[in-house]
Amino acid sequence: MYIFRWNLKKISLWALLLSQVCLLLIFFYVQLIPSEQESNGRISFLRSSEDTEEVRNTYHTLDSNIILKTVKTRQSYVDFNSSLCFINGTDLSSMKYAKGINWRCQCLPGWHGNDCGQPEVLWRALLTSRKPFKIRGPRTFERRLIYIFKVDKFSEFVTDIRIYELGAIVDLFILYEDDTSDYLRQKLDNNFCKEHQNKILYLKDDGETVWKKVRWYLKNLRNDDIILSSSANEIPNKDALIFLKFHDHWPQPIKFRFRWSVFGFFWIHPFRTITGGGACTMSFLKESFSNKLKLLTDNKTLSSPLYKGLTLGDLNHYGGWFCEYCNDPAQVVEFIASKPKNIIDWDKIEHGKIDKNYIEDLIENGLYIDGKSELKKSRRYQDNYFAPKYVIEHDWKYDFLMVNFYSKLDYYEG
Repeated sequence: MYIFRWNLKKISLWALLLSQVCLLLIFFYVQLIPSEQESNGRISFLRSSEDTEEVRNTYHTLDSNIILKTVKTRQSYVDFNSSLCFINGTDLSSMKYAKGINWRCQCLPGWHGNDCGQPEVLWRALLTSRKPFKIRGPRTFERRLIYIFKVDKFSEFVTDIRIYELGAIVDLFILYEDDTSDYLRQKLDNNFCKEHQNKILYLKDDGETVWKKVRWYLKNLRNDDIILSSSANEIPNKDALIFLKFHDHWPQPIKFRFRWSVFGFFWIHPFRTITGGGACTMSFLKESFSNKLKLLTDNKTLSSPLYKGLTLGDLNHYGGWFCEYCNDPAQVVEFIASKPKNIIDWDKIEHGKIDKNYIEDLIENGLYIDGKSELKKSRRYQDNYFAPKYVIEHDWKYDFLMVNFYSKLDYYEG
């Protein structure tokens, strides 16, 4: 009886071991057999979960199925008694300290409104306009924001800044390049702005029909979604765009008065500002501009009596940054050479030639491209609008735009 029990136990152990071996063999056999779709001579690889995420995190083309997400605004606000306060614009520390007696939102410097949701640049624009706008908010759901602009090899650095500065609030970047160029596509294929490629739609276009091409591919556009467009050198104010996403009844169209930086954020053009870009809702673009995006960025638009628009920005509080010739000197020379000759007043240039040494001298001495107009100095630690927030927080990445390396004084100060 004892021997029988011992043999039964031994047999059971051997059977269990044999079954495990069989399961392992079956598993490896199934993994090695190619599927019908992969049996055409191509090699297939097993991907880990990290590899799968890597593949998914890529830019879109017109073949993509793009569906814009719907996000509640509530996550950007906090309740204090009966007050609903915008988190980014509210002094949360002081309000939490006096929570029992605090019935109104206490705004941080540069923020206004009952909910502390109006950034300085927008608040000042509303005061200046002296028009009875009845802006309401916050909305239940954010407006989706679509940003369209052209990219070429001369605007790479500003494009990088725009996408990283606005990546958290823009729902879709539509980037296009000339039909004859392949520069942007190659950059994207090499992980340009990798962290935000899932929000980038790439296409080639002449600029005239880009929106006409795209709007049919966006599956769930809403009339209250925002369309934003600007030139290659413009970086809109992030806080102002957040306000437009969260509120209703703001005047349309929106234009931007940009701070005019030259060669980097350390020099300002003597005119100091330049007006450009444009934003409006989808319904406004359709009803007022017949879906012609070019009319939105035409500076004559806001001056027309037909529209009760608003310009964001003044001489002290800017609607964003216009960074002209923000490249290394060699690229500035190449950029100018690629443009028509009438872009420069050659009579104002002493030797009649623009080369790398000429550009370096301009940067060092604070002179505009004509070699005559004096630029104004801007200092990082004294100017609240020196550069976009992302640039300041990542100065190692954009050091040549932050510090004038051709000036010994600036170099050692930086």
